[in-house]
Amino acid sequence: MYLTDAQSSSIKRVTIDNTGAKTAITSRLGALSEQDVVVNYGFDPQALIAYNRKNGTDYQLLPESYYSFSENQAIIKAGTISSEPVELQIKPFDESIDVTKKYAVPVAIVSSSGMERLETSSTLMVLLDQIVVATVPYLGSGNYISVTPEQPLEGLSSWTLEWNLYMDSYTRNNVTQWKIYGIDDKVTVYTRFGDVTCDPNQFQAKVGAGKPQSITRFTAKKWYHLAFTYDGSNLRLYVDGKLDFTYPHATPGEVFVFKKIVFANDEKSTYSLNGMVSELRVWSVARSQTEIENNMYVVSPDSPGLEVYWKCNEGGGTMIKDHSNHSRDGKLAKEATWEDGIRFPDDGK
Repeated sequence: MYLTDAQSSSIKRVTIDNTGAKTAITSRLGALSEQDVVVNYGFDPQALIAYNRKNGTDYQLLPESYYSFSENQAIIKAGTISSEPVELQIKPFDESIDVTKKYAVPVAIVSSSGMERLETSSTLMVLLDQIVVATVPYLGSGNYISVTPEQPLEGLSSWTLEWNLYMDSYTRNNVTQWKIYGIDDKVTVYTRFGDVTCDPNQFQAKVGAGKPQSITRFTAKKWYHLAFTYDGSNLRLYVDGKLDFTYPHATPGEVFVFKKIVFANDEKSTYSLNGMVSELRVWSVARSQTEIENNMYVVSPDSPGLEVYWKCNEGGGTMIKDHSNHSRDGKLAKEATWEDGIRFPDDGK
């Protein structure tokens, strides 16, 4: 006997919003049974500890008052191999839940009548992806966000740039994303869409002599999460948490200085972004794929290595608050148009 979902994967992702969430849980047998089999469901916190240890994740056990089964028991009737579904029901999160953390519910078959459990598939990590509803800025003609820290970010032997992006179109070249100025005010990290050597809907980065380009071709009027990392040897791009490219840095071991940080086309650039942005982050560490995938839409301000954290949710004004512990507030070149009710991830509602 085993959990049906666990046969193909040890995890099941469930999206939770302000109405809560539900997901069906069923069990199966490896062969027909001649008699009814009773399956008893429960939860296994130790399985979540083991999952985190194995995968390098930090999922928290959701407090037990927030979840329950519609029924704790199911029956696989004689002559069949599958049970009727029961519902795992998740209550909406309230102010007592720290939304910067990731939560999971470790579902398990705890016992059954006259049938052995397949141990490798008798537990299932239900990972909860919370819908974040935010107000975000639209960066139109001549608008960008920038900061010149009082003290430059120095000694960066690794780093990560992250952002959520929605663009009206991908029909122009040289649409700037991050532009990082270093020593002597030279641009040392420059990311954009479009160039004479790539398509307008293709991401490109210029870091030293390297010029990697994305495999992904991006679609207009769609939200993406992007993360661009440097680990001392390689440059990597992740799109929606998935690795797009790995590119050897031309000067391995290079240590960077971030003297001025800009997002979107500044006064030295030609084209406007013409799109919405959210969750802009600068790190002094190379984030792993797991860390990126598990924290695309919110992250703890206390995360190690988080140097700049612009949530971009002010709703007005020209100041973009830094939610890290470093007070590196950004400034819009001019007032933006603010869009309300944007959902992350974009579930089409």
